[in-house]
Amino acid sequence: MSELSDIETAERQICVKCGALIAKEHRFCKSCGARQSAEKPEESDNKWALFKQVAFFYSIYIGVCGLVSFTHIFNTILLFVSVEVVLAGTAVAFFAYNWAENKKLLVWRNFSWQKLAAYGAIAVAGSFLVHYSVGWLNVTIFSRDEQYYSIFAGTKGAAFYIVFFTAVTPALFEELAFRGYLLQTLLKIADTEQAVYVSAFLFAIIHLSFISLFWLIPFALFIGFVRIKENTFWYGVFFHFCFNLTGCLFAWL
Repeated sequence: MSELSDIETAERQICVKCGALIAKEHRFCKSCGARQSAEKPEESDNKWALFKQVAFFYSIYIGVCGLVSFTHIFNTILLFVSVEVVLAGTAVAFFAYNWAENKKLLVWRNFSWQKLAAYGAIAVAGSFLVHYSVGWLNVTIFSRDEQYYSIFAGTKGAAFYIVFFTAVTPALFEELAFRGYLLQTLLKIADTEQAVYVSAFLFAIIHLSFISLFWLIPFALFIGFVRIKENTFWYGVFFHFCFNLTGCLFAWL
């Protein structure tokens, strides 16, 4: 009992005004509402450095996505693949930059087939819901699916390429970027819920489709909280893959 109390106390702080025990990450006391002691200068400087790092990361992502969305210069397979390589490389580079801390997310602790099946089923059901509620198939993936992947039409192995670039690479590299690097970094800057919500909103924005925000934000929130709960990003990768793959299947029905 005493060990449990010690653990609970270690995860909490004492309010500077009323003395109540509150969670360490809370900036205001739930009992009296008093603001807790200000951060040390070095902590503030570190958060500012991380914020600038996140801004640099996101500027690359939104810049590339904007260039692809609002221009027509990436209408060849070679240029299309080059964009995918840039985005994948950005995800890997930023994730590896904080490798000492981020590598733990690659460990699949407490793997469960039941959880995997449950998350997969939710993903498929969610993709069905998005397809029929939005009623506009080409926003299911990247909000421009029919035009974006039309460059593969008529090529040998077109179905493979579409699945690979629609379901496989986004599931792996977007999760590495947004639920891997970005969310993990935001957790050092903000509270857990704030970090999940901000990462979800930023993820939705890069798709540059207003109508897609209505499902992209809940989609990203769900994966974000799964990532926090499971302490690994692999369940999110599988969820993302199943969701996008189901979208591909709709295109062929």
